Amino acid sequence: MVPNQPLQGGRGAALFAMHTRTLERRLEARGTSFQELVDECRHMVARQLLEDTSLDVGEIAVSLGFARGSTFSRAFRRWSGTTPARWRTRVNGSV
Repeated sequence: MVPNQPLQGGRGAALFAMHTRTLERRLEARGTSFQELVDECRHMVARQLLEDTSLDVGEIAVSLGFARGSTFSRAFRRWSGTTPARWRTRVNGSV
């Protein structure tokens, strides 16, 4: 589940009934961070929404907790190396 509000480490730690620093140390020991996990989930859900729905980029951005479509587009480009629109076109085989 990707929240409509930003999920920060403190709230994430509370979900696991542990202190924020404990969660940070455990994730660091596994070579990751809370933000990396959030980004991974957002990227996975974004790809699914781009492939399986006709929602526009702005609607997908809001559903993933981004303030604006442009912020989501920059994040998606960082994750995948391309824009959401180009990714959708390539995956769906549309022109």
